[in-house]
Amino acid sequence: MIMPRFFRNGLSLRLTGRFALVVVGIYVFAASLYSVQFLNRVEKGAGVAREQQIPLILSQNRNALKIERAASLIRSVYLAHDRRVERQIQLQLQTLTQSFTLDDNQLLTDGGRNIAADVKIITTQREVARALRSDTSGQLDNGKIEQAEVAAAEAYQRAIRTTEALGDNLSNDAVQLADGLASTIEKAARDVRFGWLFILILPAVFLVLVLWVVSRHILRPISAAVSRLEARDDAVAKPIFEELRTVTDAVEAYGALSLDLKRTNEMLLVLSDQDGLTGLLNRRAFEQRLDNAFNRAIASGSELCVLMIDLDHFKSINDTYGHEAGDACLREVAVISSSFFQRHGLLVGRYGGEEFCGFVEGQIDSVSVLAAALRKAIEMLSIDVGFGKKIHLTASIGVSCLEGREIGRAGLLLKEADGALYEAKHTGRNRVVIRGQSNVSVFGATGGD
Repeated sequence: MIMPRFFRNGLSLRLTGRFALVVVGIYVFAASLYSVQFLNRVEKGAGVAREQQIPLILSQNRNALKIERAASLIRSVYLAHDRRVERQIQLQLQTLTQSFTLDDNQLLTDGGRNIAADVKIITTQREVARALRSDTSGQLDNGKIEQAEVAAAEAYQRAIRTTEALGDNLSNDAVQLADGLASTIEKAARDVRFGWLFILILPAVFLVLVLWVVSRHILRPISAAVSRLEARDDAVAKPIFEELRTVTDAVEAYGALSLDLKRTNEMLLVLSDQDGLTGLLNRRAFEQRLDNAFNRAIASGSELCVLMIDLDHFKSINDTYGHEAGDACLREVAVISSSFFQRHGLLVGRYGGEEFCGFVEGQIDSVSVLAAALRKAIEMLSIDVGFGKKIHLTASIGVSCLEGREIGRAGLLLKEADGALYEAKHTGRNRVVIRGQSNVSVFGATGGD
């Protein structure tokens, strides 16, 4: 073997050893300095999370609960119809909304003021209506009474919309904050992993190089040096693993914090998934469930049917009996729809206004029978709205099924079911229209309601 001239002239083992020690010393100093700085950043990040971010998330959670309480008090003051009870609830609401000013959140402060103002309008208009009804002059002005009740109802709707907007805003802020903190923790974990892998890879590369040099140029004449070098390597490696245990403890602490934040995030998501009036899934949550069911059906080749349900002539109910009666109708339909989940696996959500949407997956014996049973159950409802008056509802239902077709997304099933609903509406109402692969089936009453 021809060796380079530099090697033929020979190397000083002492100088080579000293050079290796200098390189190792520089590397150990750089690694120690990096470790100290990184652990300081980890400790600082944990302090910021404990002192600033976690209290802010807890404050958001408390405010979300306050908003839920405010919505409940608004409903109570609107339904009270008693001067003393209305006044007591109004005072409670004023105290609750004034507490929003304790947080540095202008949206909460303005929202609280708007809620208090709308509740004041409700109580004022109710007082006006009571005064008109108790007028002893013998001339009962029904027009002014109705105007006062309408003004109270409009103030109630504004207040409820304000609480819903504040709740959505708080939920989104808390979710973003929790996700941001979780992302910071995950980034810290990645930095620990890659940083320490880099720190450990360099000694491994250096060790391979040393072993190559030793085995080729030293091991042959002095084989006994190998065991001493290996023992020395083991001694040097122990402090490194001790530092790794310290970093691992820090990562585990961050992991526990991440788990708590995810639980808080899940709780806030539950609050944002439910429709406040009916207790059913809201549109966003329902579409997420439908997407998951669609993916399962595509993966397993099972059936999936979507039902679009719309109450017939619902606007006339609100116009005739008032929004409170309309809300009662929506709640009763929600109860009936929920009962079909227990018996038939039909999951229903409120899609908007008087429109509901549901889906059923897996083994489906006859979707036409299921949809017809739901239509009939709604038709059999008799809803007491007071003063001896009862409301009877009918519903039009459009159905679309997967039927083994290659469909790219669940939204196309929704679109088909909506088209079937449109056809049911325009061919007499109070009926079920099912769109299959090549035909349209109609079931139900022969005329409108």
